[in-house]
Amino acid sequence: MSDSDRWIELEPEAFAERDHPILKAMRGTLILVRLNQIDASDEMTSFEILAGQLIRANRSEGFVLSLVGKKSGELLFLPLVPAAFNLQPPGQYRLSCGTVIEDPVFLGAFDIYAAAH
Repeated sequence: MSDSDRWIELEPEAFAERDHPILKAMRGTLILVRLNQIDASDEMTSFEILAGQLIRANRSEGFVLSLVGKKSGELLFLPLVPAAFNLQPPGQYRLSCGTVIEDPVFLGAFDIYAAAH
């Protein structure tokens, strides 16, 4: 899949510009992410909670997080849609892998739909 096809399902106006104020505020912060798996019946079948530090954000890659916990060192690519993120209250949060993180700044949630057969 090419970079231009990565987020084909989103409207172009959903993407932020790289100098968008929220992107500047998010760079370098710890971000909590919930990935919801949605089946063909539009039912959530599972979810995964990850966290990572935002290392870059641009139109071709989206948000790029360097993951923490058991997936430390892996990169996670998310759509460049600042509206998908909210400020997260300080506290301890348990990732799906069991790692506990403290005080992530933002929370983002994304639905991943199963391919139609």
